[in-house]
Amino acid sequence: MLLLKTLNLMLQKNYWLIVLLTLTFACRQPTAETSDAVSARFTTNVDNTRLRAEAGPEGRIIRELPKGTTLYDLGEVSNFTTRLRLRGVWFDEPWLKVRTEDGTIGWVYAGALHFELNDGSERTRLLIEKRLQTLFGTALADSIRVYRQAFHNIESATDLAAVYEQGSFLRDTMARLMQDRIEVQPDLPDLFWLRQAMPGFMPQLVAEGTAYYLFWNYQTLQSAAARTPQPEDDDFVALQIELFPEDSIEYFFPVWFLQTWDYGGSSLLGRGHHLRILEKSDQLLAKSPLFAAEIRRLKARIVNDISEPHVTYWETADKIVAELDAILQKDFKLLSAADKIALQTRREQFEEPARHGIAVNEQSGGAE
Repeated sequence: MLLLKTLNLMLQKNYWLIVLLTLTFACRQPTAETSDAVSARFTTNVDNTRLRAEAGPEGRIIRELPKGTTLYDLGEVSNFTTRLRLRGVWFDEPWLKVRTEDGTIGWVYAGALHFELNDGSERTRLLIEKRLQTLFGTALADSIRVYRQAFHNIESATDLAAVYEQGSFLRDTMARLMQDRIEVQPDLPDLFWLRQAMPGFMPQLVAEGTAYYLFWNYQTLQSAAARTPQPEDDDFVALQIELFPEDSIEYFFPVWFLQTWDYGGSSLLGRGHHLRILEKSDQLLAKSPLFAAEIRRLKARIVNDISEPHVTYWETADKIVAELDAILQKDFKLLSAADKIALQTRREQFEEPARHGIAVNEQSGGAE
């Protein structure tokens, strides 16, 4: 009885101790393979992952497994964690007893594995939570868990709008932390498991393969919007897909911008993209204020792409002027008085682009 009271006090003080005791319980019953354990399947996400005879970094190496090797959980977990750095990222995770497809049994470090959260395994969920805590800290890991639950429980357009705002904020915070905490090496660790932790997002390598970033996968959001009875979220997601028509995955450069090198390119003002996006944004805002904040951020990006001083333009001045005239004639409610003044000023500058230091007709090497 005294032992039980002591354990209860310890559990109240330390969340991870709950996780560790849960995993340890499985370790102390090695012959009791639960349905949870049997259902869990992992893949190695690091080349030469070591399968060991005993749990821990000192265990005898049985073999080295290539990246992508499938492993089956046997229901035993070490009652300790090991802090290791794999390709520039710190992990602090336990060891799992697994079986390979050819029947070889051994222990492998959990930090070197990819987990599928949709396998329904409680062990997988706990391991993902531990990994998120190590990489991002407990508070942010908790916020990610709340976001994940909210995403899977979307029932209305209001729910989707809240999830979109929450997810965008979390993404920006996570990106800053990953930049600070991941040491750039020739081969970065596999962090594509973040797609499991942050549904609706697609992890991608950026900056010439030296950093990770999370981009919205609008096809996933489109499926969520289709399940709600309101049309506003369907219209909003359709607008986002129009910004990234190639594969419906967000990127740094939307449809109105032509990327010509790793970090930039030229505006496509003159092709009608800016006008069309403003039209649809204005219509959506008139129908509902639900996505007003995001629509106004989108409008600001369009205005900046047109009017910022260092923007270069792919099309000729006459095409650019024609689209700017069409935008100004529409008198969009979305545009503020300051926006209209900025666009009108830019429109006048395009009468003599060279005089105002504006580079146009970049498709022909800037010859106007």
